[in-house]
Amino acid sequence: MVEAYAGPLSRWFGGGDEQEAARLRAGVEQWREDLRSSVAEKVGEQLIWDEASGCDARFDLDLAGWMGLRLFAFYAERSDLEWPDTVPPLLELDQEWRKASDQQFGKSHYGQILACDMWLPGEFPVTVRAPRPDGEAAEIGSLKVLSDQLLWLNQRTFQADQELIVEWQGQPAPLGAPLLEAARRGYAMIAAACARAIDERVPLVVQAV
Repeated sequence: MVEAYAGPLSRWFGGGDEQEAARLRAGVEQWREDLRSSVAEKVGEQLIWDEASGCDARFDLDLAGWMGLRLFAFYAERSDLEWPDTVPPLLELDQEWRKASDQQFGKSHYGQILACDMWLPGEFPVTVRAPRPDGEAAEIGSLKVLSDQLLWLNQRTFQADQELIVEWQGQPAPLGAPLLEAARRGYAMIAAACARAIDERVPLVVQAV
């Protein structure tokens, strides 16, 4: 499955184990300081959160929910293209997605939905390409901007109220699911995860587990 996690990065990379999280905390905090020193001052000064926070919130996007949401957001801006009916096993199998990804999605209104898999507390429109604490490359964005882009996407497409969005959390999104159904599940879960991360002022990560 694909999971969205809101909480300290040391807890995420420690597999949820308290002792392992405590052991990793200093390394994650040093990673954060290195990241802060490598970005613009106005961005770096926002990258503050409590790595000792007890928040450990996990949201199951099912197998195709995250891919479905990202593909839906991509095609929502491309009225010149024919929408796919279902979610492919890999986004890279969609030719139009692959071409846009190679161009880093240009000036998309949904760039932080399309390109990022980690978001940090703060409000900054740019994304940062940097290694995660485990060394894996990531595109890192802003929680507030992600929240705004999710809101814009809903206003321009789904136009769903909160009650309906909560219902979507129980909608299955298996591999090969219809695009709209998968996108709804993905939207409901990532929106809930983003809101929790903002409330707790902790990072948000999406990853297959």
